[in-house]
Amino acid sequence: MHRKIFAVGDSHSRRCFENHDIIADSRVLVGYNKMDGKTAYNLARHEKKLLQIITLLRNKELIFCFGEVDIRLHIKYKHQQLGVPVDELIENTAVHYTSYVNKLRQEGFRIHIFNVVPTGDFLGEAAEKWKRGLSYPFNASFEERSSYTEKLNDAYRKYCHELQIPFIDIYQYLVDEQGRRRQDLVFDYAHLNNSCADLALEHHDFPALELNVSDHRAA
Repeated sequence: MHRKIFAVGDSHSRRCFENHDIIADSRVLVGYNKMDGKTAYNLARHEKKLLQIITLLRNKELIFCFGEVDIRLHIKYKHQQLGVPVDELIENTAVHYTSYVNKLRQEGFRIHIFNVVPTGDFLGEAAEKWKRGLSYPFNASFEERSSYTEKLNDAYRKYCHELQIPFIDIYQYLVDEQGRRRQDLVFDYAHLNNSCADLALEHHDFPALELNVSDHRAA
């Protein structure tokens, strides 16, 4: 394959990086997204599926994209179910996720953690139908989800720094002056489009890469 960077993760790893000339989403290897819907907190529980993907990519730069599912569904749900403070749940999510990524990096995988994307506002009939079909209750407001996202990104940044994990920190380029998703980046009510790939390449260093013309051909 000509591509040297692969995105692995939940559905955002697909939408943010699909059909890009330099960064590919992992579906080009497995035909579908085996990690769709998986949380950052519980990523280690899905190691078998994850290793089926990344073992084939040991010589590639990997972008891990997890956390939006935690924000959208699990953090508020666990807060209400167990009474654990939201800030503690966010901190625990970052610790679990970055610790596991650090383990994989120690095994030789060149993983970069992608920041959690800004939350959608999920307006309209299609969004309401989508919410009704979710397995978990959708009970965090837009304001709550935005706050959770910023706090989780802050925690990712802190632990990535401590563990020397490269952090693709481009959140500021994904939102407008009001802190909402930039309209030119919106794919649908939940996802951003693959312009995220261009922004990641512009604002994050992949030091092991020597990009050239051949990288712009599709895999």
